[in-house]
Amino acid sequence: MDNSQLKTNAKSVLASTYWMSFLALLIFDLIYSVASTITNRISNIGASVDTGDYQRFMERGDYERALQEISEMSSTKNPLFSLIGYAVSICFTIFLLNIITVGLRKMFLKARITRKADIGDMFSMFSSYSSTMRTMFFYDLYIWLWSLLFIIPGIIKTYSYYMVPYILAENPDISTERAFEISKRTMDGEKGKAFYMHLSFIGWYILGFCACCIGIMFVNPYANATYAEFYAYVKQKSLATGIATPADFGNNTY
Repeated sequence: MDNSQLKTNAKSVLASTYWMSFLALLIFDLIYSVASTITNRISNIGASVDTGDYQRFMERGDYERALQEISEMSSTKNPLFSLIGYAVSICFTIFLLNIITVGLRKMFLKARITRKADIGDMFSMFSSYSSTMRTMFFYDLYIWLWSLLFIIPGIIKTYSYYMVPYILAENPDISTERAFEISKRTMDGEKGKAFYMHLSFIGWYILGFCACCIGIMFVNPYANATYAEFYAYVKQKSLATGIATPADFGNNTY
């Protein structure tokens, strides 16, 4: 299946699900923004502002330079609160955002079959909270550890583990080791196709960025629907080659 066919299939699904998909992704972005605001506020507690140059220009009567310094003032964060903010950010990701992310994957997968986007699917993975959280924790951890080696290994492993959130969306009870095994073996030979698929949306995202960044929100449903189509393609490959069985995917048809 080539990239154009994936996008054609995605457009067919979005013909009846676009606006609900848009709303679901908007809700996710709002949750993410709230989490980011909270962690930033924590990180900035006790921050001190360097006002030395501003005060010197004020004393000299050089008010124009003083105003310029106001706009360029730099703040020094308290290391302790910066560390706490970083820890809170990680907790938000592990205990909340990852769960909703898998729920979004489930929503787009089901929409392929039902031609309906159910926002409730976003939060459905909370019913399998512990297993979803555990596997997604290792998903983030492994990619982070590989990224420490250099950016290229991190990118390669990101595509190697591409299927993991989708497999969880179909079968949250699957073991962490099995989910990674299926993804790694199936994505062998498919990572380049996945990379090209993501790359093909750069033009759309640049256009969205130029439209005051708001346009990016309108591209997201199209991109995510295409990503789900790619997963459906590699899933069939894993079944056809004996890498996985229907039971590994919870015997789901989406």
